[in-house]
Formats: sequence, structure tokens, C-alpha cells
Amino acid sequence: MQILNDNVNYKRLVIVAYRLPFTLKRRNNKTTAVQNSGGLVSAILSLTEKMRAKVKDGAFNRTVWVGKGEYSEQEINSVNEVNENFELRPVRINDTINDKFYGGFCNDLIWPLFHYFPSMAVFGEGYFENYQKGNRLFFNELAKIIRPGDFVWIHDYQLFLLPQMLREEFPDVSISFFLHIPFPSYEIFRIMPDGYQIAILKGLLGANLIGFHTHDYAQHFLKSVKRRLGYDVILNTVQADGVFSRADAFPISIDFDKFHDAVNLPETEKYISRIRKQKRDRLLIFSVDRLDYTKGFLNRLAAFELFLERYNNMRGRVVFNMVMVPSRDTIARYQDMKKEIEATVGRINGKYGTLDWNPIIYQYRSLKFHELVALYSQSNVGLLTPLRDGMNLVAKEYVAAQHHPQGMLVLSELAGAAAEMGESILINPTDTSAMADAIYLALNMPPEEKSERIEKMTNRLKEYDVFSWSDDILRSTSKVRDDQRSFRVRQVSKQIEKEIIRSFLQAVNPLLFFDYDGTLVPIREFPELAVPDGHIISITERLSAYTNVVIISGRNKDFLDKWFSYLDLTLIAEHGAFIKNPGKEWEYSLDNGDSWKEVILPVMNRYSSRCKGAFVETKTASLCWHYRNADSDLSTLRALELKNELTELISNMPLQIIDGHKVVEVKRAGYNKGSAARKVFNAEKHDFILAIGDDKTDEELFSALPDNAITIKVGKETTKARYSFTNQSAVIEFLEKLIFSIGKGQKRSSRTME
Repeated sequence: MQILNDNVNYKRLVIVAYRLPFTLKRRNNKTTAVQNSGGLVSAILSLTEKMRAKVKDGAFNRTVWVGKGEYSEQEINSVNEVNENFELRPVRINDTINDKFYGGFCNDLIWPLFHYFPSMAVFGEGYFENYQKGNRLFFNELAKIIRPGDFVWIHDYQLFLLPQMLREEFPDVSISFFLHIPFPSYEIFRIMPDGYQIAILKGLLGANLIGFHTHDYAQHFLKSVKRRLGYDVILNTVQADGVFSRADAFPISIDFDKFHDAVNLPETEKYISRIRKQKRDRLLIFSVDRLDYTKGFLNRLAAFELFLERYNNMRGRVVFNMVMVPSRDTIARYQDMKKEIEATVGRINGKYGTLDWNPIIYQYRSLKFHELVALYSQSNVGLLTPLRDGMNLVAKEYVAAQHHPQGMLVLSELAGAAAEMGESILINPTDTSAMADAIYLALNMPPEEKSERIEKMTNRLKEYDVFSWSDDILRSTSKVRDDQRSFRVRQVSKQIEKEIIRSFLQAVNPLLFFDYDGTLVPIREFPELAVPDGHIISITERLSAYTNVVIISGRNKDFLDKWFSYLDLTLIAEHGAFIKNPGKEWEYSLDNGDSWKEVILPVMNRYSSRCKGAFVETKTASLCWHYRNADSDLSTLRALELKNELTELISNMPLQIIDGHKVVEVKRAGYNKGSAARKVFNAEKHDFILAIGDDKTDEELFSALPDNAITIKVGKETTKARYSFTNQSAVIEFLEKLIFSIGKGQKRSSRTME
């Protein structure tokens, strides 16, 4: 295990979760801490213990856990003094708020909706308002204790709004958020009112890193960000409106050694001996779940009943030990579900049971750790079939506890763990017939095959355990911070802006290159709408009257002629196919053959008909397939398909495909913005060159310019440019300052301002 490295210098780990990791018990005027159940608590406790044991100086000198609790300051202090690993900080939430915050918005709305049970979602009055209040109470407690160098790690759906609250007050603090339940598809997420959606998404984007169990969950979140907020997402990173946040998959794991080694501990062996006596020569199927409708108890029982009916030779030989851990059993819906489960168990036992054999052993209780490990190790089948589950750590614990002889795991493909545990027998939890067959397959699988499957899963769990998981998140958060700092360094700050203007004013013969769409004017729905207003015309007119200006664009020559031909500047159209110097005619170095368009145009038209909102633009030397007005996901797919088809189509033709900003363009080969720019700056010597562009085609321009040229990319994508502007309006603000500086008479030039 490695917990970070010397380059990551966090001082305290601040865990924020709805619950504290311990319940405080008062007895004989003494307060003791009893560990709460749950994967998060076990994972973090194991992590901090291991950190203190294996890292001399410690990656963190203290771990603080902030969570709901109604304990007095004296009680908390007594625990903090004894416990070396944790400092507990309770958040006090009165019942009036908590009933609608946790019981309402969290459990009645978020829980069913995010687990794909929309019919069970309740949109109660005051739910969201109290959810906001609950998050604010957590923020208030954190605001008292946050220090420079803290790493704040926020957990789960109860605290969706907290990252943004912290970011606004503490802009430099490192924040990571991890979601322990699924993030649903956009079609499910959008069932909530718009205000809820926006608040949740913006709340999460306050974190530097947002972690999910699976790639699918991360992509669902990012799609919701694109669809609901309209933000661009580049390589899982959201950069918009001051946001710099990355979403990715970090499948939570377990302390593998703890579960694997516990099988051989004396306390576990006591339970193992007892289980062996009770089961005798029978085969044992085992499941353990918290009482919840997402766990699929009734489907599982129906499948087991079908298994007994279909494979009557297994009757009397198999026992299904189904453990249900108490949870929310004061809620009427859960009480009714518990009664139905118990009635089903009774009916199956009554139908198939004999004097000395009941097919199902049903237990409604929590299990001690060593008892749980003993049951894992002695069960021939681990049957874990939730209808939907964020991860399901029980599946990983079961595999970790397998020694020889080994059991086999039957796992729901709708559990997050299925993405990592493909060697288990994966089933659809609603398909009771397939589940019944899977149980039989698991019980009768040859030992060699079983051993091979378990070994592959075991090796994976060893390699990526809970410590690797936490280390991965900590490192990734640090990487996001580094990337954010790097991005800020590239951004044109006021100081960089002053230095550029100073160099420009000192130059004798400067040269300015400007792209058009997305640089001089904003991107519009249709190209014909992106015309320069009077302010843009005035800016280009005043600059070109004073220095050498080149507008280098993908636009056709007729458009550029219409708006700029009367100005004293150079125009480059269709990415370099046409060049027009001041006072001269357009130069076109290529032949006029365009028979290739007869081959390409029908293909582009076909893709337009398959993608609503896409359209084709015809230019002299190129054809463009625009998809900026189409559905984001569908158009991205169609653009990829189009590029693949065009690549094959033009393999023996003198053509080139340009992947632009929401456009796929096919043009004649042999020229680009870079080659056109060389013709301009090689014509005479320039002691200052500036180029600004926003498109992928402008990367060719940036690459072609001399090393001392100042290149600026508009937007947040990866670029070869030295600097970047956040958006197009920043370009105009910069040019206005440039003109203002010229107007002050600071520049020496043969040209004069009008």
C-alpha cells in the first residue's frame, strides 16, 4: 500500500458524511464509542488504521469526521481524547428539519429515483427546502474547522449541495465527493423539478473530483451536466463559469486482507465449527442484505422456489440461509415488505420442507464480523441479486473469504460490483428462471473452473483494495488541482495582457492573425447568422488602419468580401484555399475541379437526414456537415460514423477531413491555415506576431508560427497555443484595450489612426 507521495501535502483528512462512524453509548457515567455498520465506515476506519500503521509521518496528521449527532461537547471530547484515529465533530439537526431532509428528500425521493424506482418517489412539501437547510448546517460546522491544507472528502447523496457551499466560501480548499449509490440516466434524473436538478449538479461541481462506482454512473452524471446546464465536457472534465471539476469511476473496495485472513482466526473458527455441524453434508446458499426494496428479496425467493421445483434432486440437499439486516422497519412500507417476505419464506418452507429439513433459514438480525466471515467461507453459493445497487461490497467480501474448498458467487448484473466481477455468474435479477438455473450451475460447477474464476476475482481485489481506492481518489484530486492551476497559468491574466500589449506597442512591424467564428464573433446556430456588428467592424477597421491584420477563416470568400473587403487588411478564406491581400484580387492556387463533391455530398445529406438539426454547407473548395443544432449525444455518434465512412471514401482521393467545432469538413488537400499563414509572415519581417483562434483548425495556425509568436486559444480545450481566453467576449475586451493603448499614442508606426 502507498498513501500518496511527497508531492501531495495534505495536513488533515476531513471526512463529511451524514452519520458519524460511531454511536456513543452511555453507561455508568462513561461514554464509549461503538462502530456503526456500513461499507463506508468500515472502509475509512480500515484506511486510517493502515495509514497510521504503515506511514511513519502519516499522509495526514489527523482525521476529522463530521456527521450528524446529538451528543454533548463533553461526550465528544471524551471520545476524541481516547480515539487516536478520529476527531468527531457532530452536526446537530433538529427533528423538524431532519424528518424532511433525511427521511423526506433523501429517502423518499433521491433513494427510489436514483435506484430506478420512480413510481416510489415522493415529492413532499418542504422536502427540498429542508434538504437545503440540512446541507447548510453541515456547512456551518465545517466553516468552523476548515484550515489551509485540509482535504475535505464528502460522501453520498445526503450532501449533494455541500461542495458548492464550501467552494464559494473556501475557493482554495481541496474537495472530493464520492457517491455511494447509482447516478441514474438523464431520463430518470430529469423527472425531478428543474430547480432540484440544477441545484444538485451545480452543488456537485463545487468539488474538484466527483467519484462514482462505475463508468456508467459517471457518464450519466456528465450527460446530465451537458443536457441540463449546457456545459461542455472534455475528457470527463467540466470547465465552465469558473468550474473546473472532473468526474470519474473509482469502484470502492474492501480491506481484502482483513476478510481473507479472518477465516483462519480462532474466533472465526468457532463459528465455522458450529456451521459445519449444523449443515452436515448439505450445500449452503447464503445471502445477506439490508431490508430494502432495492435488494430484490421476493425475486430471489421466487427463483429459489423455482430451483427446488425444477431440480427436485436438490431437495433435502440444499439450505438457503437468507439474512436480512434490520433497516427502517418503523416505516409502514418496509413493515409491509418484511411481512410479505416472511410470508413467502413460510409458504416455501411449508411447501417443500420435511421433518428434518427446511429449505430456507431466515434470519432478521445483524451478524457479528467473525460470524459473517464464517458464513462466507462455508457457503457453497453467495446469492446476491439486488434489483439495483451502487456497488454491493458483500460480493467482494464473499470472494475475499474464499479459501479451499471454494464457493461460487451468483451476482446481479445491475449491481455496480458486476463491472469488476465478470468471472462470477451474472444474472438479471428480474429473470427468475435464469436465476434458478444459475444457482444450479454454481452448485455443480467443477472445482477447477470455480477455483480459476475465484482466483481471478481475488487477484483483482488484492490489487485494488480499499487503500488503493482511497489513494486513487486522493491522487486524482491532487491531479485535478494541478491541471486547474496549469489551466489558470495559461489563461490571459491582467499581467499577461499588459505584457502582450507592451510588446505590441514596442514592435516596429507587428502582425495580427484573427480567426472569425468563435473569435471575432460568437458561434451562432447557423453560419449566416454570425455576421459582424458595428462594434466588430469598428475594431477591425481601427486595428487594420494602424497595423497588419489578417482575418483567417473557414468562411467562403464571398462572405469575407461582403464585410471586410474595403478594409486595409488581408483576408484568408476556406482555411487557406483563397488569399486576398489589401487592394488586390483573390488568389486561388488550386485547380477548379470539384467533381469530388458529387461523391461526398450525398453521403453528408444522408447523415443529415439521420440527425435532426444537422445540415450541409457548400463552399468553393470544401463541404461542411454542421451539427451544432442537433442533439449532443446523437450528433456526436453520427459525426463519428460520418468521419469513419468518409475516411474510407477519400482514401484514394486528394481530399482531407477536418474535425472542427461541431462540424465535419471535407476539403481539397495541400493547404491549411498554417500554410496560408506562412505565405503572409514570410513575405516580410515581423518583430511581433499574435494569433487568436478557437477551432481545431487554428491549431495548424499556431503550429506554423515562429516560436516567439504569441498564440491564444479561445475556450478550454487542450491546445498548442501558449495562452487561452475563457470565452469569445474576452477576445473583444482584449482588442478594445489594444486599441485604447494605440489611441494613447504610445506606438510608433508608419500607419496613423484615423
